[in-house]
Amino acid sequence: RLSDIRLLAIGAHPDDIEIGSAALLSKAADLGMAAHFLILTDDGSDRAARRAEAIQSARALGVPRDRVLFAGLRDGQLRADYKSVSKVREMVLAQQIKPDLIVTHTTADSHNDHVEANRIAHAAFRECIFLHYSIHLSRERDQFAPRVFVEVSDKRLARKTKALALHDSQRARLERRDLSEYEASLGKLARMDRAEAFEVSLQEGAADISDQILTLSESPFHRFWCRILQSQDLTLFYEAYTRPGAPIDWPTNHENAGRDQLRKAFRDQWLPRSPLIEAPSNSPALQHTLDSQSVILAGGAVSNLVVRDLYNRFRSTLWAIEYEMPRLEPAYLYNRATGVRCYPEFDAGRNVAKDFGVIARVANPYTAGEHVICAAGASGLGTHVALEFLSDPGSEPEVAKNFEVRGNVQIAFSVRADTNKIKVLDTHHEQST
Repeated sequence: RLSDIRLLAIGAHPDDIEIGSAALLSKAADLGMAAHFLILTDDGSDRAARRAEAIQSARALGVPRDRVLFAGLRDGQLRADYKSVSKVREMVLAQQIKPDLIVTHTTADSHNDHVEANRIAHAAFRECIFLHYSIHLSRERDQFAPRVFVEVSDKRLARKTKALALHDSQRARLERRDLSEYEASLGKLARMDRAEAFEVSLQEGAADISDQILTLSESPFHRFWCRILQSQDLTLFYEAYTRPGAPIDWPTNHENAGRDQLRKAFRDQWLPRSPLIEAPSNSPALQHTLDSQSVILAGGAVSNLVVRDLYNRFRSTLWAIEYEMPRLEPAYLYNRATGVRCYPEFDAGRNVAKDFGVIARVANPYTAGEHVICAAGASGLGTHVALEFLSDPGSEPEVAKNFEVRGNVQIAFSVRADTNKIKVLDTHHEQST
């Protein structure tokens, strides 16, 4: 349970934690998560005032005085050396704090204290999950790679504003750059008005709570893809040929439109760069790709050779898009266990009025930890809708929730051309091996 997770927030300076993660901490408090603050530097002449501000600010976020620690290291000269790391370890040990989740600075930052705070945190703790926040005054945009997003809602904004206002001695510094504009830019990545954003890293041996940590994220797109993307790249294999030498001779506008949407979603929401690579399903690099990363298969067995020769042959595949005689009769959604077939329906003008398809996430048998995603319709309409879901899982929350569990997931669906809304026909879950 999230309420059982022990959280430690670490900031280089008083106010850093609140700038980067007050909304997250507000959410954690509402969920009953126990949080501690550790502030690394406060050695100047204004130490007493800044400590008092930090204590009051933490209290505004639900963290009492006895859970706020001060390391007293030198401001501007923070170093991840033996002395500072040992001091942090000793302080935390003395307080019997055993964190599961550490919230601290990203290294994508131009402030040396922020970068060193990150390194101290990683050196001082073991077997933890980290969420790394950014500071609007010093973030390096081309390096920051957030995957967890928490909305700065009205309630959380009120708490954050109050907490930051309590750092009265830092008012001029905090107002040097507009935090609301920065949070709006982060929110745009997650289709929110304002958000805080966090990179994710897992140390070896971390408790198996990564799925729970992802539920803290309020971006459906990132929740969906963070469970899939382990490597830096993701290849989408699209329609190619029905047999060697036979060019496509049916409309592909639906598939192309779906690929356009997915391409744009990754370009706009996945920093610092889109992981998406596109290749035809007859690519000679297919096996090399499967051996190293997750892949998306767009289209059914008629148009996508990888669906026909790989996905439809997996032992775990229950729902498949199959065909008997392409060009002479339509492909269909097929249940391999029962033999049930669902054929597209056409209007008087021979346009698809209703289609059937499958959206699946199954383990990639060629490389551990990676996946095969199948987005296939009996016709282009079903493929388009499946790709549309992959580009915006939040548009179909009842479908998306099925992918927030581990293991293989296959969703059989129907869709009408006049609505483009997915109607789930069957959901099949299976633990991957």
